[in-house]
Amino acid sequence: MRTYAELFKTPGVAVVLFAQLLARFPFGMQTITFAIHLEHVFGNYTVAGLAIAGATVSASVSAPILGRLVALYGIKRVVVICSLVAPIGFLVIGFAPITEAGAVITSLCLGLFVPPIQPATRAVYPTLVKTEASRNTLFSVDAMLQEVIWIVGPVLTTVLIATTNTVVPLVVMVFVQIIGGIWFALLPMVQGAPIPRSKKKMGSVLRSKLVRVMIVVNLLFVGSFSALEIGAVAAVGKAEAGFVLAMLSIGSVIGALAFGHRARSPYALTKQLAVVLVGDLLIFFNAKDPLWLGICLFISGIGVALAFATISAIIAKSIPLDDTPEVYGWIGSGQNIGYGVGAAIAGVLVDHVSGAASFAFASGLDAVAMLVALAAVAITPSFLHSKSEKKAA
Repeated sequence: MRTYAELFKTPGVAVVLFAQLLARFPFGMQTITFAIHLEHVFGNYTVAGLAIAGATVSASVSAPILGRLVALYGIKRVVVICSLVAPIGFLVIGFAPITEAGAVITSLCLGLFVPPIQPATRAVYPTLVKTEASRNTLFSVDAMLQEVIWIVGPVLTTVLIATTNTVVPLVVMVFVQIIGGIWFALLPMVQGAPIPRSKKKMGSVLRSKLVRVMIVVNLLFVGSFSALEIGAVAAVGKAEAGFVLAMLSIGSVIGALAFGHRARSPYALTKQLAVVLVGDLLIFFNAKDPLWLGICLFISGIGVALAFATISAIIAKSIPLDDTPEVYGWIGSGQNIGYGVGAAIAGVLVDHVSGAASFAFASGLDAVAMLVALAAVAITPSFLHSKSEKKAA
């Protein structure tokens, strides 16, 4: 814990971490809010599914573009504009008398303006901490806080809906998005972050084999999460699925706290993905038992935040600072595509094969992600090479 205490003593670290957490929080509420509200309005889940998919697809398209714009025009301008425009979509969905097609189109437009908080933040982190050990720890804390979004967000949404109505979470999302986004964008250490403007053409970062590998790993890895979610609901029902999925996030937080500050070799990502795969495979011993499923997902979760942190650290070490916002944008695109495609295929498997088939699909995605990471060991940097860096840890 001393490592984390020292990290938070670094000027600017704590405020940037919590500002970006607030700015990203609405998107931990978005999926379940859209699903419940749109089903309530239109009486079916088809519109809700299409709206969620539309927001995901358009966010995948815009993520690298907005990341690039951050490097060209600065974090403040891009994040403030997006933080003011995206909430308009929440208000339209909540209050406008729109048709089913209008709800889907609004979601598509909303996704285009998802504030690029993640790429902006991860471009700022290397300017706040100077040693590689501190950067690795900071990325681990960031990944852990990301899990908090997915634990608290859905719970808060369901509590608000149960005690008020389906519109209130949308209003909360509006205020949190505006306050969090503008707070983050106006922080002096964010505005003043020395991120040089990229002079390369859009998409040139994809020439890097390492970047392409990280995109593929993220796509497969996140795709496995959505397949697990669908499988959990099918296996144990909606009521108990919340518990077992929360265990995944809890395991992720504990894994980040326990191991996030450790030195990493080029094999670190492969090992972390292997931990996730072991947890997934253990599910097949008793997939319909909520307690056993929760234990298995807890084991899988131990490697989740660690893997995301390692991917961020790899990019921070390997990619020039002026290119990192765009690279993180492409990473986000891979994650969104993986999540959407994974959920779609898992849904078909549950309906036409069995609930266990979605777990097999998730395990397969994790296995391929691990093999891709293993195949890329030769081009993956190691961390904490020097004695001075090891002492700094």
